[in-house]
Amino acid sequence: MFKSLSATAMFLACALAASAAGAATPEEEIAAAKPTILAANAGWVKAMQAQDARTIAAPYAEDGVFVLPDGRVLAGRAAIERAMAARFKPGVSIIGGALHEDGITYVGDGMIYEWGHGGLTSRDAAGQTHASDGHYLTVWKRGGSGRWEIVRNMAF
Repeated sequence: MFKSLSATAMFLACALAASAAGAATPEEEIAAAKPTILAANAGWVKAMQAQDARTIAAPYAEDGVFVLPDGRVLAGRAAIERAMAARFKPGVSIIGGALHEDGITYVGDGMIYEWGHGGLTSRDAAGQTHASDGHYLTVWKRGGSGRWEIVRNMAF
């Protein structure tokens, strides 16, 4: 039977089999993305404390979208960076906070859904402390360069 296959067809069949054998499992995809996700989540509070909007926006894809708790939509890394910079007020400092991942799943096509909860504690110019908290859903996608980026993020 294989004698009737052309050399090209045989090559294509072997290439297809090799690519299927080399496909990463969902667990491998999550493991590949996890260092980027952990670094972004851990760096968020530090960047908020430093009022570093560029670092906050860095994990987003160039065309990433951030949906704020009030439903406003920020489209693009540059818009997200500008909105974060505008959020910083003189005399207000972030004194603590954290993000806690509640779950993560690989959904195929180089995409991961991550969800959790988190918040910040701030101190205003009068010395009063304020806490904010909520849930989030983040969609990470492996970009063309292989870099995992946030393509969609929703804060609730």
